[in-house]
Amino acid sequence: MAIKHMEVLSVQKILELPLSIPDYQRPYKWSAKHVNQLVDDVIHHRHKTSYRLGTVVFHDDENSQNQYSIVDGQQRLLTLTLLCHLLDQEDQAPSSLTLLEHPFESPISIKNIEHNAAIIESRLNQLDSTLRKELAKFVLNQCELIYVQLDDLNEAFQFFDSQNARGKSLAPYDLLKAFHLREMEHNTEQQRMASVASWEHAVSPDDATSNLSFIMSDMLFRLRRWRDGE
Repeated sequence: MAIKHMEVLSVQKILELPLSIPDYQRPYKWSAKHVNQLVDDVIHHRHKTSYRLGTVVFHDDENSQNQYSIVDGQQRLLTLTLLCHLLDQEDQAPSSLTLLEHPFESPISIKNIEHNAAIIESRLNQLDSTLRKELAKFVLNQCELIYVQLDDLNEAFQFFDSQNARGKSLAPYDLLKAFHLREMEHNTEQQRMASVASWEHAVSPDDATSNLSFIMSDMLFRLRRWRDGE
């Protein structure tokens, strides 16, 4: 694995990086269950000197103008951004939460960001100001993420389908979209975004009429394993 750099960083240090969400990423899909679990976790563990929230993986793209392309961890990073933005941080506030500036195109992402922000705000409004300040300091400084930076996109894609205890696992059609978009590196940005929009419109995991997941997971995957004698 072409790991260029790896270390443990605080949430604040990672959220202040110039983060970017590449086209091949799926929309933001964390549900209320995932958001509430994260909020419950940080409230429950707030007295610890440090608390590990998992791993985030970035691709070091020479053409990305010093931006950090998120390969794995987009869902968690976006939710942490919302949480830190909504907390009463006062002097604890980061200098910049770069994901707030990302131009989201997917209606799914926009809807879920608005919905989850409302959930977080409702949860925080139930806390007194002292606890909110305590929680802000804990999330920014004591909560940590394992930061992994890769310099090879092909290697980075091996992380893309990783399972995540706090996350929403990728569906097979998410991976198929990602690998197709990876081959569109010579297409224009408008063509790539049009392809993403078309894909998200045509394929919905919540659509009862969609059978792409069944075809890929229950048929093609099993056929491949049978072919390989597994």
